[in-house]
Amino acid sequence: MAENEKKKKNEKTSNSSKKNNTKKKVNTEKKSTNGEKKDTKIVNTDKKVSAKKVVKSEETNKSVELNKEEPRIEKAKAEKKANLKEARKQLYYSNNNEGDEFSKLFKIVLIVTAIIVVFYGVTVVVTDKADEARKEAESEKTEIQYDSIMIGSMLNINGSFYVLITDSDDIRLNEYTTMIQTIKANEDAPTIYTADLSNAFNKEYLSDKTNYDSDIEKFRVKGTTLVRVKDHKIEEVYDSYDDIIKKLGELD
Repeated sequence: MAENEKKKKNEKTSNSSKKNNTKKKVNTEKKSTNGEKKDTKIVNTDKKVSAKKVVKSEETNKSVELNKEEPRIEKAKAEKKANLKEARKQLYYSNNNEGDEFSKLFKIVLIVTAIIVVFYGVTVVVTDKADEARKEAESEKTEIQYDSIMIGSMLNINGSFYVLITDSDDIRLNEYTTMIQTIKANEDAPTIYTADLSNAFNKEYLSDKTNYDSDIEKFRVKGTTLVRVKDHKIEEVYDSYDDIIKKLGELD
């Protein structure tokens, strides 16, 4: 009995020791587990620290890269700004050049127009003057033709008048013509006709000897002669320069 009780005690003791050992093991395992957890925490902390370091290094690298890129960006911005400024400048100059070209073209058009207007005005004035001169010449020509007669028909005209028979070679012919025109300008001027010896119908009355007969077939002159005719007869004859000038002066 006593031995059984000792065995039981020993079994209890061994069981309790086993339990204690088991508890110790469990505690030890727990401790080890806690240690592992601590280690895990340490590892995790290290990972976080390393991750932070990596992030910081990346940020540092980025900042370095950004710092490196900033001059390039600034340079690019400056170039872009300069290009934009140059483009605006070119556009401004282009617009100004176009304006200048248009202004020059407008001025050229105005000058050409002014020249055309002036030329047209001058042409009109010259044409008008030419027309007036032509009309005046035609009028004078008509008047001369009206006042010019043939020597052969001068005794057929009624009334009293004068006939200046002219020699185209006479150097004083212009003087005679001027005096006659002055006389005709008067209201009460006498009628004065002219007869040109160079005319084919009057050449036969030019001769080396004079004959102032009223018979027209016998009538002859040597050169410029002023004849007064009245009632189909020759009344007076002036055949020298002095006599012609004197008589024309009296008629004025």
